[in-house]
Amino acid sequence: MCSIAYSFLVFTECKGESSQYSDSVYKELSRLNGRINQMSKVAIVSRLKRLKLSSEGNCDVLKTRLKNYYKKQKLKSANLPTAVKLLPYYVIVDFEATCEGVNVPDYPHEIIEFPAVLVSTEQQQVVDHFQAYCRPLVNPTLSGFCMELTGISQEEVDAADTFPQVLKDFEAWLAKHKLGSKHKFTIVTDGPWDMGRFMYGQCKISGLAYPQFAKKWINVRKTFSNFYKCRRFSLKLMLEHLELNFEGRPHCGLDDARNIARVLLRLMSDGASIQVNEHIHLLALEEKSKVSNKPEGVVVPVTASNPYTIAVKVQQGCSQDAHSTILSHSDEDSTSLM
Repeated sequence: MCSIAYSFLVFTECKGESSQYSDSVYKELSRLNGRINQMSKVAIVSRLKRLKLSSEGNCDVLKTRLKNYYKKQKLKSANLPTAVKLLPYYVIVDFEATCEGVNVPDYPHEIIEFPAVLVSTEQQQVVDHFQAYCRPLVNPTLSGFCMELTGISQEEVDAADTFPQVLKDFEAWLAKHKLGSKHKFTIVTDGPWDMGRFMYGQCKISGLAYPQFAKKWINVRKTFSNFYKCRRFSLKLMLEHLELNFEGRPHCGLDDARNIARVLLRLMSDGASIQVNEHIHLLALEEKSKVSNKPEGVVVPVTASNPYTIAVKVQQGCSQDAHSTILSHSDEDSTSLM
């Protein structure tokens, strides 16, 4: 940002115009960023430790962290805004759904675990969580592959409420925290699929209107990629980029959500703006052929009758890591849906 700001500053000075970047602090930040870019990882780690900042992460992460620290300090001393945009609360969701070892093209994925983790921006920590299993109706018997992948047993889903009741319980949990009424919040997901495929498909199966809270969200992969200037990574690779280990069991929805929260909190502490960057477009049938021209950030629901998505290709079948894989034009790595 600082190099761009500096170029804009030179242009406006030549034209004799005033600018929000006309303060000399931006020139200073541009020079400082250049020096940080030349520093070794050892030198950056040493500086971060002296500043009592985290030294976890690869070299690019550490450079971003140090640059944003100085940016915040310099702008504050010059009484200039830092322009970091955060909401008071974030609700991280990561569904688990029914699946087979090899999914047929029209396989109806049903949500079997509905987890959520609540992050407070003010407290910079997880303050509560929600978790409920859901009893599937279309395919009530879980496959052996699904149970092994998710760790969810047949007994747990047999004893669970169906999705409509679980959704009501989740909305009551949101209301308990006054989210959406007194406090602003948004949903956070690891990719577009939790809302664009699982929530949308489950609402169709259950005959429910698509919930308002799920119509827009933060795809943390996009936020991470834009802030740290890297490719879009899976959750596992984002954690590795930050030099953090996955905590818990992969494909346990609640553990996945907690690890997404760890990534979100690191972004927050490093100075990232964390705002909505995706929303769902509930297309009419006749509009489906137009989805290839949709803008970035618009997710088209994926259902058996609607093969269109922001993904270029839907790969049927499963590896040991996931029940199906999407290769997206905006997510360069092959990553699991759950």
